Amino acid sequence: MKKKFALLFALMLSFSIAFLAVQPAEAAGYDSSFIRGADISTLADMEKAGAKYYENGVQKDPLQILKDNGANYVRLRIWNDPKDAAGNSYGAGTNDLKTTIDLAKRAKAKGMKVLLDFHYSDFWVDPGKQNLPKSWQGLSFEQLNTKVYDYTHSVLAEMKKQNVYPDMVQIGNELNSGMLWPHGKSWGEGGGEFDRLAAFLKSGIKAVKDTEPKDTTLMLHLAEGGNYETFKWWFDEITARNVEYDTIGISYYPYWHGTLDDLETNMNNISKRYGKDVIVVETAYGHTTGNADAKENAFGQEEAATAGYAATPKGQHNFMQDLVTSIQQVPNKKGTGFFYWEPLWNNGKVSWATTAGMNYLGVTDEPGNEWDNQAIFDFNGNALDAVKIFGTPNAAAQTNYAKNPSFESGASSGTPTDWTKWTAAGTTGTAVKTEADALDGNYKLSFWDAKAYEASIYQQLTGLQNGTYKLTAWVKAGGVHSTSEIYAKSATTQRKQAIPSVASDWTKVSLDDVKVTDGKIEIGVYNKAQANAWLNVDHIKLQKK
Repeated sequence: MKKKFALLFALMLSFSIAFLAVQPAEAAGYDSSFIRGADISTLADMEKAGAKYYENGVQKDPLQILKDNGANYVRLRIWNDPKDAAGNSYGAGTNDLKTTIDLAKRAKAKGMKVLLDFHYSDFWVDPGKQNLPKSWQGLSFEQLNTKVYDYTHSVLAEMKKQNVYPDMVQIGNELNSGMLWPHGKSWGEGGGEFDRLAAFLKSGIKAVKDTEPKDTTLMLHLAEGGNYETFKWWFDEITARNVEYDTIGISYYPYWHGTLDDLETNMNNISKRYGKDVIVVETAYGHTTGNADAKENAFGQEEAATAGYAATPKGQHNFMQDLVTSIQQVPNKKGTGFFYWEPLWNNGKVSWATTAGMNYLGVTDEPGNEWDNQAIFDFNGNALDAVKIFGTPNAAAQTNYAKNPSFESGASSGTPTDWTKWTAAGTTGTAVKTEADALDGNYKLSFWDAKAYEASIYQQLTGLQNGTYKLTAWVKAGGVHSTSEIYAKSATTQRKQAIPSVASDWTKVSLDDVKVTDGKIEIGVYNKAQANAWLNVDHIKLQKK
């Protein structure tokens, strides 16, 4: 018996040691605070038009399907008066106050939170159009500013009365070009543009603060999620005018707004620059290039080729998994969630605009729904794979096998734990050290010396699963570098990627297709530079593909 016990103990100890060797430094999933939301603004009109929704062949309340799969938030847009003088709806949800309250009640009854999206218009607004509500036309700037406060206050007071006060409020929609044109336009109006825009935003925000029953998250929202320069320009102007807000909302569609690396660069830099949470408040992807109606869709073969994901239910799901991974990698847990835009608008029975709506916008176009193939229900109302993203992130893709990846452990000593420092002959030991003002956490790794130097820092990992890995790091650099790179070495692969000299903002560098065949790999950063050249490194990740 003792012999069997000793053998069992030895086996358990051996297993434990092997298990510990491969434990990742980070393993991310959904925590309770991570927002998994859906914009359901067309739902009432869809149901009036006869839409039905199914999961595994069983008809259900679509909100219940979303809830059961992990969704915890809904987003509702609100238009001031989305009908013409004769009472004809503008279409696309008819999102007036009554419709908004009814949808909010349904969501709250299921334990879901509500994000309210003020458009400050009677119909669609975006960077290309920010039309005044009919009843606000002809007013002066001062009168409009009063209207923004009064209208916001009245909407929220009524929602409070109906016990559906929103948990998050968005002041304006895709505000790149401002709001309430021409007074609140962000460019081309003869000066003072951001002064007027900031005044409108402050009036809306004040109305929230004057009505809220508790602290309510305030969001400002821009489109073009992969364009850091646009976000920096706009939020620098807003910050200079002391506009108070909590969260930066981002629209990101991968076929219009750049790569996921572009999105990550934007999210990481703006969360650091402004000290704010970021959330992808609009996103979607096509599950087919087919079409449910006669109107040409926004997503087709060209968009799928640009984005790089198959136009299939699996491709749609894969995109969403990768997007969530990108959001969750934002340092200091500043990436707080996502909203899928209009997952229930799955056919053409509800048009993007009626004739009345087109007349309000001053356009002539085909009726129909250009979004039907980007819903997460097929044309017959059946839930697709992507509905699972509300409850199950891609844990494998989010696992980081690098140890002490942001140099926090042991940083106060100057040499971070789990990393080995190397310096060439003649290079001082302090040419590589940890410093404050990090991207992630409190410390970053810094290379610098007052004379020419050569140094590296690396770690050797064992017990990995065999397969293909990707190494990434976030860097800033200045001065003259002879060789500056991240690298990975395994039994079969030796790869390196040059680090660009970008001094102002954190930049992502990636090393793809690193093969591991014996469970071992060395990863590191090498820098050979002239006197006073510097390199900052943070937020290193080694992930299995």
